[in-house]
Amino acid sequence: MESAIEIKCVDYVAGLDMLFNLSPDLLCQFSADGSILKANCAFKDALGYTDEDLLGKPSISFVHPDDVPKTLRQHEALNRNETVLLFNNRYRCADGHYKSLSWNANQLPDETLYASARDISEIIKANKIKEQAEEKLRLSNERYKLVTAATKDVIWDWNIKTNKLKLGKSFETNFGYATDIKREPINIWVNHIHPEDKEYVLRGIHAAIHSKDITFWRDEYRYLRADNSIAFIIDQGYIIRNSDKKAIRMVGAMQDITELKEKELRIVKQNEQLMEIAQINSHEIRRPVASILGLMQLFDKEFVNDVPHKELFDHLRTATQELDAVIKRIIDKAIDD
Repeated sequence: MESAIEIKCVDYVAGLDMLFNLSPDLLCQFSADGSILKANCAFKDALGYTDEDLLGKPSISFVHPDDVPKTLRQHEALNRNETVLLFNNRYRCADGHYKSLSWNANQLPDETLYASARDISEIIKANKIKEQAEEKLRLSNERYKLVTAATKDVIWDWNIKTNKLKLGKSFETNFGYATDIKREPINIWVNHIHPEDKEYVLRGIHAAIHSKDITFWRDEYRYLRADNSIAFIIDQGYIIRNSDKKAIRMVGAMQDITELKEKELRIVKQNEQLMEIAQINSHEIRRPVASILGLMQLFDKEFVNDVPHKELFDHLRTATQELDAVIKRIIDKAIDD
């Protein structure tokens, strides 16, 4: 008969085997040379293998080729009775694809190697997606910085919910106001709109924000620089709305058109001066022409009897009338403009 101690030992081993197979971690036992001696149910289920596929096989044969060198180094460390913690490699599944596993392992007194692993494939995948998203964000921010550096336009981003305004660096360059480019109250923009333009500008932008169907706002106004000079601005922005069509954010750009506006005003002034000159000159020229026509009417044709003098008189009268007509057209054109 078996002794009580032997029965207890059998029961203890059976209990360990039960815990081994019930563990949600991927557990396995290797020989000193790396052959697989034992694998629990979680290990076989995760990778799709049976005992026949695993037992007695070199564990390194299941490792991704690129991970073999570092895996062998960890195996050597275990055989030196060193503990391995959080070692990651890729293990081949029965269907041929690889899963990323994170291992903890140590050497048992009988010099076999005991290891537990967790499937971190989804974590690796999530980290990769996160890294890709961060890289896209980095590139996007880099492009934004390059665009704002390359243009004189003031790029702005208004968080309508918090009423904070983010301004590009060119705001200080264009208008001379020192600003924290991270976030500023919207008043930093409002306070410097020309007093004569402020009311209609604010009325227009708030009307656009509160109208659920409007996504774009544009206006032209005067803006006061820090040195009290006036800048002419074209300002336009895109309105971002939530699912309820409530405006939550607005992104746009201020374009300084002062130079263009000043040229336009100079042209308008020059045109006005030209029209004034045309009117003055045409009146001045018409006065002697009218005098000539009046004098010619006083002539009695009987004093111009000979044919040569009569023809000369007629030509003079015709030329004077044509000149008078030209002057009238100049005056009429100046008045119409």
